[in-house]
Amino acid sequence: MALKLNINRIMTPYGIALLAVVLSFCAWLCPDFGVLRKGFDVTEHSSVFSSFILFSWYLLIFTGFIIGQRLGAVFASPSRERITLPRLDSRSVYWTFTILGTIGTIATFVRIFRALPPLQAALYIYLGQANRLKNTLYVDYSAGITSLRYLVLYSASLAIYRTVKFRKISFLAIANIALLAATVLISSRLILIATLVVSAFLITYGKRDIRISPVKLGICATLLFLILSVLNSSRNSNFYATQNQTFGEAGISEIITYLGSPFNVALGAASRTDEIASSRTDLYREYIDIEPLLTTNSAFVQLHETMGYAAWPYVGIVCCFMGFMFSWLSSFGRTSLLLPCGAILYGSAELWRIDLFRQGIFIVWFAAGIGVPAILLLFGKRRLNRSFRARRVLLRNGELPDPLT
Repeated sequence: MALKLNINRIMTPYGIALLAVVLSFCAWLCPDFGVLRKGFDVTEHSSVFSSFILFSWYLLIFTGFIIGQRLGAVFASPSRERITLPRLDSRSVYWTFTILGTIGTIATFVRIFRALPPLQAALYIYLGQANRLKNTLYVDYSAGITSLRYLVLYSASLAIYRTVKFRKISFLAIANIALLAATVLISSRLILIATLVVSAFLITYGKRDIRISPVKLGICATLLFLILSVLNSSRNSNFYATQNQTFGEAGISEIITYLGSPFNVALGAASRTDEIASSRTDLYREYIDIEPLLTTNSAFVQLHETMGYAAWPYVGIVCCFMGFMFSWLSSFGRTSLLLPCGAILYGSAELWRIDLFRQGIFIVWFAAGIGVPAILLLFGKRRLNRSFRARRVLLRNGELPDPLT
């Protein structure tokens, strides 16, 4: 019996943000069974006050998204004049993002191999120390051409979308998946999850409900778990060896830690907002048990540390704006503007853990997702105008037959 999902509600900033918070809460509740790692040993206990603060915080986020989505829908009236934007199936869009992502990935490898011989890099991967490649990349790091590697998100998502739609695997699709694998290996697993979210959004866009076979869902979940576990092993195998954890236990532990530890931090910080909002960075670690190596430990804490209580109006405004842009951009239909919608969707899914909307990676996604279609539209109009002008000249010179005669 197939499972029926209301995908139209899940694939919205509000829906996916709510789903992420629920998963984080469930992971926080999950027992360690004496063998799993959760990212903390001491579980924070919820009080009426801390529960109220955290509930109000997430309510503000969800409300901001909902208001923004509805405002975007109002401005996206179907009666307005449509702009002829590049379609989602456009080869020019596909090739443009593929080229940009390739340039960024090659530039990234060049930067790494300037500081690290290829043989040594391969040895780090073999020994389960792939994080050293990323650390090398971020020595004296500055934004530039290497940031284009983030656009692999769009080219890989389009590759998956086109493969599912046309039921055919092309060489370009394989090349983009290889680029994705290279980027994930040297950067982070964030790109992989983001690609899956954006791909799912593109594939299900326009559908109200979908039916999923439990068997297929189980196979996909198992495959994703294996991929994430292999990536985790390539980065932290020595760490998990010291913890006496098997490959499977390490994989499960990483997922539970990723999901559950930010909720534990947020819950503990909710009862100490005055101290966190008016003191130094990472003060929460003195109050809340969290592993030292974990850094993305709740957007609630991150924003209060950097903004104080101004974090509340900030997060409400940002969520409203992103909800608006999601509805407005997606109202153009199956165009290439669905790509930045997918980026907004992933940023919304991560908001329980980190404010991705202020990060360079999201800025690249958002700017390129809107900028590339706009440039292609402008270029297409100029080319079309030149064609019309040339045709008028030929007609005037009598070199073409007049269609009206």
